[in-house]
Amino acid sequence: MKGYGLVLGGGGARGLAHLGVWEVLEAHALKPAVVAGTSMGGLVGAFVAAGYSAAELQRLARGVSWRRLLDLRPTPGLIRQSAFSAWLAQHLPATFEELPTPLAITATDLLSGRAVYLTRGDLHTALRATTAYPGALEPVPYEDLLLSDGGILNQLPVDAALFLGARQVLAVNVTAPDPLELEGRRVLPLPWRRGASLGPVRALRRAVEIMQAQLTDARVNLYRPDVQLRPQLGDIDLMTFGRAEQAIAAGREAALANLPRLLTLQGAPGRPGA
Repeated sequence: MKGYGLVLGGGGARGLAHLGVWEVLEAHALKPAVVAGTSMGGLVGAFVAAGYSAAELQRLARGVSWRRLLDLRPTPGLIRQSAFSAWLAQHLPATFEELPTPLAITATDLLSGRAVYLTRGDLHTALRATTAYPGALEPVPYEDLLLSDGGILNQLPVDAALFLGARQVLAVNVTAPDPLELEGRRVLPLPWRRGASLGPVRALRRAVEIMQAQLTDARVNLYRPDVQLRPQLGDIDLMTFGRAEQAIAAGREAALANLPRLLTLQGAPGRPGA
């Protein structure tokens, strides 16, 4: 296969960094041959696979209420799911087969406890499944499966891009949590300050982030990408969609800082086989 595989990791609002990375890749004619993604990375990846330019995707991201579409607070999600489905139908084709670039999206089957790789059929259901953050959005029935967020087991699906036939892989990792801050002061790692409190919802989110970071590090050691970008996102977390410009800029900066390595990817302009 000519070209490389682009892998976009999950991370809620942190995943908006992918838009900045895509801006740099497009500017240097680094179009992927296949795309794979999880959660927010799966959503952005679907737009890349559908042929959206960086400018179109950033304009779309700036014009949408992410909290309305992907509100990850633990409240009933029927209205959100309906709005999300309508938004997907407005902007993306209904099936994987209609995408110009092959796409793989990960999800987790809550019945079997196994990772699932979605590459065919109903694209919108696959996207609702991969973004169904545990404890916040209802799992999505899909054939005989009950699917939830792909990041539960596979936050950075390098293996999915390899499965689609990529020989080289660029992975954008927005998973790793930074040291936690409370009241503007760093309190982790220990010592813990008496009286400081996360609250149950934030504690749950933090626990999931730590789990995902550990699993991602292990999987990256097993399936190593040729190039891995780790945008410096500071204290942007799962829910801080209001800081989209900062996240986009972090992705852009990470890609520009690693541009010489990006230009070594198969299919780069001027390379043999491009």
